[in-house]
Amino acid sequence: MSQSLSISLYNTLSRQKEPLTPRIEGEVSLYVCGVTPYDKLHIGHARAFLTYDALRRVLESRGLRVRHIQNVTDIDDKIIIRANEVGQDPLQLASNYHEESLRELALLDVLPAHEYPRVTTHINPILKMVAKLEERGYAYAREGDVFFDVSKDEDYGKLSGQRPEDLRAGARIVPGETKDDPADFALWKSAKEGEPSWESPYGKGRPGWHIECSAMSLEILGEGFDIHGGARELVFPHHENEIAQSESFLGEGSTFAKTWWHCGELRVDGVKMSKSLNNFLTLEAALELAPKNVWRLLFLQTHPRSPLDYTKAKLEQFQNSWTRIKTALDKAPIEAPAGSELATKFQTQFDAALDDDLNTPEAIAAIFDAVSEFNRSGDEALAVAARKAMEVLGFTFESEQIGDELTPQLLELLIDVRQGARERRDFKTSDQIRVRLTELGIALEDGIEGTTWKRV
Repeated sequence: MSQSLSISLYNTLSRQKEPLTPRIEGEVSLYVCGVTPYDKLHIGHARAFLTYDALRRVLESRGLRVRHIQNVTDIDDKIIIRANEVGQDPLQLASNYHEESLRELALLDVLPAHEYPRVTTHINPILKMVAKLEERGYAYAREGDVFFDVSKDEDYGKLSGQRPEDLRAGARIVPGETKDDPADFALWKSAKEGEPSWESPYGKGRPGWHIECSAMSLEILGEGFDIHGGARELVFPHHENEIAQSESFLGEGSTFAKTWWHCGELRVDGVKMSKSLNNFLTLEAALELAPKNVWRLLFLQTHPRSPLDYTKAKLEQFQNSWTRIKTALDKAPIEAPAGSELATKFQTQFDAALDDDLNTPEAIAAIFDAVSEFNRSGDEALAVAARKAMEVLGFTFESEQIGDELTPQLLELLIDVRQGARERRDFKTSDQIRVRLTELGIALEDGIEGTTWKRV
């Protein structure tokens, strides 16, 4: 039985706002496309992951259980190229950057996903999906490669609006490719010398990019899960191809994901972020420029689905804005003895903004108005409501002390257990240890001299 809520989200697939009606009462399944870990995180990544962090926090604040899955593309051309450049094993390089990305997101107070499935640990489900697509006539094998036949999917293009005939216009098959049509895409890629590969009915090879998310999301969340998230630039080809292969695999009348909710892109001074333009800002460098709460405020002051243009002047503006909010709300008590008319009115405005497609700019505008009114009237119930509203969005006002004299020893023991798991290439266990510690407010940092921990 589904549950009706007041929250509506814009569905890229239907091109309209739709009420969120979870497949399982009281529980929301959320799949977010993660990073390809071959380099450091940048503020574009941070903006996207913080967007889904805010969505999850709001849903949980309404009493819903959110099952949050975020994949790790730990085998990819970019990873292989980078590994060759630095003389490192590709899988180890990917694991290191994945671990680093999680530490950095923890410093931004982004809640860790409940699971981080990796491509390399889901080869069997991927191959089963490829085989079934071939059996149903949606895929064909050519010299060790397997391709999805776009012409067999009558609905192809329903997410992005890109039609196969448009894709073919001016397109060509690159020399060396074995596919029949320029619009077709790879499900399985034959092995190249020196690259990681896995045995398959087609010979040694590795998965194509798009098949991984279909196989992992369906295996973990099942057909018709509630929300599929990711950056807007993934709508085509990645998400379009996900729908095509997933619903062809599931059969006629199936639904892969119910709602597609995309995060807008981030630009720097009006142009796309790029190392070649020297406007590439890593998350690590960003957190040296301003505290985590300032970045959260900057990101959430633009609607999550809209493009965001970052400038240094804008960062300074939000540093001042955060100082204004914190200075005011630090004066308020932790709990007010009773509510007030102003507090009730504010809460209604705040909730209504978030119910409407997670409109964080309107929600934060309500908070600014509440802060101004508190400074004028001294209404403590209003201030308490405003601070709790900020906390719903992931802002923090004070840190807590942890543990007793045994805490450092217990943490070192967990670090030793995790290191042993990593040496055995048991990444699932090492990830679980790191994720649970992150949830408890402890960030692990791997360095040349070993792993250290700190409170975040």
